[in-house]
Amino acid sequence: MPARGLLVWLLLSVAFVALDLGGVAEGLALPVPLIVAVVVARVLRHKGWARNHPTWVAVSVAAACAALAAVTWIFQVEPLGLAPAETAAVALVVAAFALLLAPARLRAVLLRPLGLDPASPVHAVTAAAMLLTVLSSIVLFVELQEEPSASIPFHATDSLVAVASDLALALAGVGFLLTRDLRAALARLDLRPLRLPQVGWAVATALAFNVVVAGMEWTESLVLPGVHALEGRFDYEFVGIPPVVGAALVSLAAGVGEEVLFRGALQPRLGVGLSAALFAILHVQYQIPGILMILAVGVALGFVKQRTSTTFTIVVHVIYDLAAFLADIWT
Repeated sequence: MPARGLLVWLLLSVAFVALDLGGVAEGLALPVPLIVAVVVARVLRHKGWARNHPTWVAVSVAAACAALAAVTWIFQVEPLGLAPAETAAVALVVAAFALLLAPARLRAVLLRPLGLDPASPVHAVTAAAMLLTVLSSIVLFVELQEEPSASIPFHATDSLVAVASDLALALAGVGFLLTRDLRAALARLDLRPLRLPQVGWAVATALAFNVVVAGMEWTESLVLPGVHALEGRFDYEFVGIPPVVGAALVSLAAGVGEEVLFRGALQPRLGVGLSAALFAILHVQYQIPGILMILAVGVALGFVKQRTSTTFTIVVHVIYDLAAFLADIWT
């Protein structure tokens, strides 16, 4: 299975890059380096080589990040959505972090508090990716503070790109086609069918979330009116589709992709708090209070997931986002 799975994942990665470069699905190439790194790390672990040579794995991750920095700087590309110099700096910091993972003792000190296995090359790649995510999000957040209000063009294909990226990362992360078949991968992601009463409870939970968050936003508008005015300065401009359809597509993409990735793939390993923090920090378009609200939602979704399933939280997330979108459209 690992050899065939590796080939499938590499072909899929090539297809992602080709679709992005061809202008068919902009942004689809963004997760490809991480997908390839996770897949290769899992294959090496399965073969036993990585378990016996963890230092070489750490050095390889560092070399890949250094190569990303060099390519970004030389060709002036923006693979992370940052300026080339910023992307190169972030990649070099992650490369230095990867080198810190080379000694076994330091690897244990750095990874175990995160709930990661120091002996796993997949977890070493995960730790480097987490650092890359945090650093790039911080840089983007700072940059956006200087940006004026703007409408972000949204095409119907953007929702497909988002959900395809998140699902590919989640499936690669849990070893689909490498160490798990489809049934085992779905079980690891905790994707189970819902009965009709469970769907009803999920809808009720989502609406309760909407009420609570609306209360937090109202409080923010009273206590921090200036900050509250900045929270909604970036909105969607739906291109070629009605606003209601656009709202549904955004909600479905976010609900399915983010829940499978954060609650399904990451939470069982990182725990509720850390996976919710990663989920929140990606929402750089908001201010600090808004990000903290999303953190609270992420933590709540994490606890709900522990008592139900990822499928349940997908329904909650989709309905929550859709209700929030529709409230904005109709008011």
